[in-house]
Amino acid sequence: MLEGVPYNVIAAKNGKEALEIISCTKLDLVILDLMMPDMTGFEVCMKIRERFSMVDLPVLIITAAIIGHDKYKAFHAGANDILQKPYHYSEFMARIQNLIMMKHTANQATRMEMAFLQSQIKPHFLYNVLNTIISLTHLDIEKAREVTEEFTNYLRMSFDFQNTSAISSFRHELSIINSYLSIEKTRFGNRLEVLFDIDEDIDFILPPLMIQPLVENAVLHGVSKKRGGGWIKLTAKKQSKNEYYIKVEDNGAGITPEKQIDLLSTDFNRSVGLKNINQRLKHFCGSELMISSIPDAGTSVSMLIHLAETTGSPKELKDTERT
Repeated sequence: MLEGVPYNVIAAKNGKEALEIISCTKLDLVILDLMMPDMTGFEVCMKIRERFSMVDLPVLIITAAIIGHDKYKAFHAGANDILQKPYHYSEFMARIQNLIMMKHTANQATRMEMAFLQSQIKPHFLYNVLNTIISLTHLDIEKAREVTEEFTNYLRMSFDFQNTSAISSFRHELSIINSYLSIEKTRFGNRLEVLFDIDEDIDFILPPLMIQPLVENAVLHGVSKKRGGGWIKLTAKKQSKNEYYIKVEDNGAGITPEKQIDLLSTDFNRSVGLKNINQRLKHFCGSELMISSIPDAGTSVSMLIHLAETTGSPKELKDTERT
């Protein structure tokens, strides 16, 4: 029924096998039978909810008989919806389409939020860059041209419509990072040192604007807050065929333990979209940001990008629904 729509369907014989598939595959929906060998649908659903929210990975439970207690247990376990057997094809498809549409709408809202945050170029940043360019025209016209080119690239990519799409590439993101850092290096001079530890020819797909905001935080809230300035470092390493390690670190002002607790909350002013980045990281590969900070010593933010076997190359930026 599903393959005729068509959806890409992965079938599992039992709950244990289903959880193994979920751990390494990017899915849009899970359909669980309530009665299964070794683990019930309730137990599998609860395991799924330990890692994914109801929006991140919807779950539809199917059962032959629904009594009030079963409904309560299913929703308490984290099911989005329940369908009783026997069911009509049209109802089955309507439930599935509604859940997938809900997930995609939520994901699109998250991507739009990040694009909106990125497009809000701070007035003081514009003012400082333009002042820098004006000053350079009197001192070093060639340098002024270089900064203007980087500033143009930064603005163009900040308003890029690709920022609202599901996936981008590391090289695309690195371009905007280089432009941003070139501008800030001109402004801060010797107070800002930039270090890169990036594997040669590394490239992979990832959601857009996952790294640049972390670099911006390191400059604005780390190095610039320290009287003598400091350094920031971007690390990008391929760890295996489908796993990549990214880290942004600085030796700036750092964050107190009390504030670190609130780093991923929506009302924490220091983070430029940190919660948003963490949500999209969970959506994309099921991992989360790892944050470490010591006051007056610096901060590091790292992530693991796990790519499913079915994920395409940066040249194949396509969305595929997998159920």
